[in-house]
Amino acid sequence: MLMFSLLGTLYYLQESKRLTKELEITTQMDYIECMSLKMDNCIEYKNAQPNLDAIYKDIVYALALVLVLFVPIALFLSFFSLKPVRQASTMIDNFIANIVHDINTPIAVIMLNAKSLLKRSKEEPKKLTRILSSAKQLSDMQHDLLALADENNEIEKEILDLKEVCEEIIEGFKLQYTSQPFELLVESQNIEVNPVDIRRVIQNLLSNAVKYNRDEKLIKIYTTNKKLIIKDQGKGMENPKKVFEKNYREDYTIQGNGLGLASVLAMLTRNNIEIDVESEIDRGTKIVLNFH
Repeated sequence: MLMFSLLGTLYYLQESKRLTKELEITTQMDYIECMSLKMDNCIEYKNAQPNLDAIYKDIVYALALVLVLFVPIALFLSFFSLKPVRQASTMIDNFIANIVHDINTPIAVIMLNAKSLLKRSKEEPKKLTRILSSAKQLSDMQHDLLALADENNEIEKEILDLKEVCEEIIEGFKLQYTSQPFELLVESQNIEVNPVDIRRVIQNLLSNAVKYNRDEKLIKIYTTNKKLIIKDQGKGMENPKKVFEKNYREDYTIQGNGLGLASVLAMLTRNNIEIDVESEIDRGTKIVLNFH
């Protein structure tokens, strides 16, 4: 559409110049002929200005007519040409959703058996713990992918204490990142959310805060006016508004797949939680979750 408008404009300008030049030449020839025949009022030919208004209108009408005819045809052809692409995309999304659903069963079996063995076995508990930890990571990834593949899926909500949820998550992070300091100042606050969703959201946001933090500076988690705030002093983001797009990554040197924050947004949306991101390069990032 833009290309057509550009070509039409260039054609209009080119034709205007050409017609203007032709009429100027015609007027000059009329003047020369008038002088050679020694006719009266030859000066009128010399001072005559070409009148192109009618020609300009014809060109504009022609371009408008072509545009009116071109747009419906282009839209019609685009709709039918893109239909197979849309169908293929839908099939792929459905296929991925079904695969992710099917993965849940073997993950659950691995976790249940690993827990059972861990309780009864006194030998090699570290190996079983690693198996259980890896299975838990697969389960978390599966939940995130399901949130992306089935954003409008109905979820079960429960009343949870935000403070207890944050304390539980921070305890796990302190064990995983022993040298990373955290400051938790979350007040007791009841929220109605899906328990798995809210835990995955906070875990993802804290994981990013740790990954992009600098020199293991303090990461703050606190509440104010029914809002949960996670603030780090990391490298910051160049495009905070784009970080929730699928496959978007600003730093390819840090491990990731570009789906973490996209799944976060999907889970927040279906729990009716708003998110706001403020970031400044070399100053850090502040993420606000509004529970209303």
